[in-house]
Amino acid sequence: MRSKRQRLVSIVALSAVLITGFAAPGSQAADKPKILKLLWSDEFAGKKGALPNAKNWAYDIGNSYGWGNSELEYYRQKPANVSTDGKGKLLITADRISDISGFQVGTVPGTEKILRTCPECQFSSAKIKTANKLGFYYGRVEIRMKNPAGVGTWPAFWMLGDDLLDGNPWPECGEIDIMEARGFMPEAAFGTIHGPNFANGNSGGYGSTFNNGVPLSDAFHTFAIEWKKNQMDFYVDDTMYLSITPKDIAPGRWVFNQEFFLILNLAMGGEFAGELDPALNQSQMSIDYIRFYSINGVGKLVKH
Repeated sequence: MRSKRQRLVSIVALSAVLITGFAAPGSQAADKPKILKLLWSDEFAGKKGALPNAKNWAYDIGNSYGWGNSELEYYRQKPANVSTDGKGKLLITADRISDISGFQVGTVPGTEKILRTCPECQFSSAKIKTANKLGFYYGRVEIRMKNPAGVGTWPAFWMLGDDLLDGNPWPECGEIDIMEARGFMPEAAFGTIHGPNFANGNSGGYGSTFNNGVPLSDAFHTFAIEWKKNQMDFYVDDTMYLSITPKDIAPGRWVFNQEFFLILNLAMGGEFAGELDPALNQSQMSIDYIRFYSINGVGKLVKH
């Protein structure tokens, strides 16, 4: 079996080769042929226990409970929560720090300080982002990862409009959820976009669900979007399960023809994931790589 480094070299070497499009579910005809050119990737080739590459990633630190989703994790910039494994994978690990009653459990350093500022927090975890480092504008964005297991887990690979950093508020800036999952629905992956004036109020989203048939935590899968002006297609492995255009979200406004940055995190509990399994003490997501391609020359990497 070839190493990941060898596979990446092959991908770069073949980046100008014609790639046949994927077929949508239930369709006998493939999309028009397309040429993918690799513009950027993170293969997570760091040493065991190293934080991810600082040229690519920054961190959100603190308690998401007050950020609007009632989540129960505390994000940290610690190798125990986010680090490379020395074998080409990035591991994001959530460790229990308190029980449902708020009593400290385990031996995670700094737990006492966390619980003083966030008595609701039951886990430590990590959330990384490319904000102010890298931006992405159209093209194919993909991640190969193995989902965490456990009721109450909420892994997410998503994007926010770069103008958020200049003060344009959510949801005006736009949000693209390439993959979200709910631990109590282990076979399902959710693809969603959020924007202004969407259905169900300002925080509403438009999307769909992919049913894998078996838990997504059982093996690695590739989650991706293919994105161009006024269209966004969502994939799991080789299956396109959702395509969105501006007419689909009317009267909502399409705010996705702009630069976005990436976010990767493992949340615990919250409004989307539901109640946490009180017996769950640790959960982990494993990321093989993240890659960004142009499609037929469309797609731009922005370096800040």
